[in-house]
Amino acid sequence: MEATDTASSEATGSVERDFWIAHLGTMIKQQRLGRFTVEELAERAGVSAGLISQIERGIGNPSFATLLRLANSLELPLSSMFTDPNEGQDHMLVRKADRRRIEIPSQGIIMELIVPDSERKLGVISMTIPANFDGAHVPHSHEGEECVILQAGTLVATIGGQDFVLEAGDSLTYDASLPHWWSNHTNSAAVMLAISTPPSLGKAH
Repeated sequence: MEATDTASSEATGSVERDFWIAHLGTMIKQQRLGRFTVEELAERAGVSAGLISQIERGIGNPSFATLLRLANSLELPLSSMFTDPNEGQDHMLVRKADRRRIEIPSQGIIMELIVPDSERKLGVISMTIPANFDGAHVPHSHEGEECVILQAGTLVATIGGQDFVLEAGDSLTYDASLPHWWSNHTNSAAVMLAISTPPSLGKAH
């Protein structure tokens, strides 16, 4: 019975990943058309045109860094990538089981939208950062203020060139216009809650 449940869960997860990869591709293409060619967006984002083409066709496996660069180049809130086109945006309650989720298998990063949708004055994302992750190659900066709360594990937050070691329960609040990134130097995943106002642009997390 357990084997059957595991297989069913894996199949469901695969279907969800396929849905979101296809959704991301459609959204990126819609935002690009009329503004940039694939080649122009590739130059702006610093990624290959071939990879963008694959993502838009729903067959790519974009890394976290690639999603950030594309969102930033298109001036999209990162949280907009969670938007479900089949759902209304007039609700308030989000059950844990119903959180909109994006998993990036190539890097082991998992992001969950905590607020109902991306059309909010406040952005809240739960982010699981895998072991031995180095975020220095993807520095972020955006308008507004941000507060992060580490819920599990240990992380090093680099804010404006200053390092802060965060343990579970610690919080850090800072001017989000300062370049910032996260690194996990341990052998265990870390879970972080990131709250930003206004909801951050593509360089957010």
